[in-house]
Amino acid sequence: MKSNTVELAAHLARLAPNRPAHLIADDADTFRRLALRAKRNAENLCNGYVQQDAYDKRANSIHRAAANAVESYPDLSATIGGDPRGCCFYLKHPKLPGNTWGGVESGFGVW
Repeated sequence: MKSNTVELAAHLARLAPNRPAHLIADDADTFRRLALRAKRNAENLCNGYVQQDAYDKRANSIHRAAANAVESYPDLSATIGGDPRGCCFYLKHPKLPGNTWGGVESGFGVW
């Protein structure tokens, strides 16, 4: 796991203390993979490799997968941004710290 993923797993464990550790680690890795997909999708649109409709289709797929992934954690939500110059995937929860320039308001950036 990457260091951001390890940090995310520690925060997820605090949000769901009764969830088994191997599932929390799997969830953290799932969020990391979704973040990579979101960033790659935004980069492809920005660089002109895909058209807007293909970008929207992939973004909707990522949104659906993120919605399924956050179901195990009460009050956790996922936000996908479209600017590939920064973090493209954020998790928001009142107990999660902000780890990007946007602070707590933007959420916990996963990369």
